[in-house]
Amino acid sequence: MIKQAALVLGLMALAACADKAPVTANQMPDEPAVAMIAKGIAMPAGYKVDPARTLIFGTDETWTGRLSYSTKSSAEDVFEFLHKEMPNFGWAELSSMRSDASVLTFTSDATNRVATIHIGRGSMLGSTAVDLVVAPKQSGKTPPTARPR
Repeated sequence: MIKQAALVLGLMALAACADKAPVTANQMPDEPAVAMIAKGIAMPAGYKVDPARTLIFGTDETWTGRLSYSTKSSAEDVFEFLHKEMPNFGWAELSSMRSDASVLTFTSDATNRVATIHIGRGSMLGSTAVDLVVAPKQSGKTPPTARPR
């Protein structure tokens, strides 16, 4: 669990170092990683990838990393869209929390991955920010137990 958290934090730190213009779903990006990021994931119409905050490792439907994007849809609409559409891509919902910063967690047995999605409320410019972190599931490991002192 600590290793996964360190990996995710490392991915976020590396992604913060990039400085590139946004890429939209309708453009043909030069980077193969950006071209395949939506594969195996439900993406709302009109999303715009934030490559400065996106860091993807791997290809096809086995990639891991963080995909950050914005959309003109409201946070509520994005939540409902992902809640409804992610199962159509083979993801099963584990948990969800709807609030000012909503969170959805999904798992995929087919690809042995977990996806955690953070949906922020829309900005003054009317866009909703979404951070999607996908990581491999830990299998066969039991969580550490508390030891009496």
